Amino acid sequence: MVTFIVIGGWYASWYYSFESRFKRSKPALDAYAVQAMASDPNKPLPALPRRLGAFETVDVERLPHGFLFFCDYGHPLDANGLAYSAEPLPADGNNHDFFKHIEGNWYTIWRN
Repeated sequence: MVTFIVIGGWYASWYYSFESRFKRSKPALDAYAVQAMASDPNKPLPALPRRLGAFETVDVERLPHGFLFFCDYGHPLDANGLAYSAEPLPADGNNHDFFKHIEGNWYTIWRN
C-alpha cells in the first residue's frame, strides 16, 4: 500500500509538473502560434481558447514578434503565462515582464 502511495505521488507530481504539461500541450500551443502569427498584426489576435492543451487560458496580448497569454501555471496570485516570439526575448523584459526561455520560440512569463 505504501509503495502504491509513493508511486502515485511521484506520478502525480510528474504529470502536473510544468515540464510535463508543456510537453503534452505543445501541439495545441504550436497550432495557436501558427494561427496567431498568420493573423493581421493590426487586428486583435484570434480568439484564445479556454484551454490550450493542459493549460487553462485567461487573456492574450500581442508582442512585437509574437504574443503572450496568461494561464494557470505557477502561483495562483501571480500573473504567469507563456509567450511565443519569433525574436529572442530579454530575461528582464521591460522591468514589468520577466521571460525565461523554455525551448524554440516559447518562454514563460511572469508579470510583476
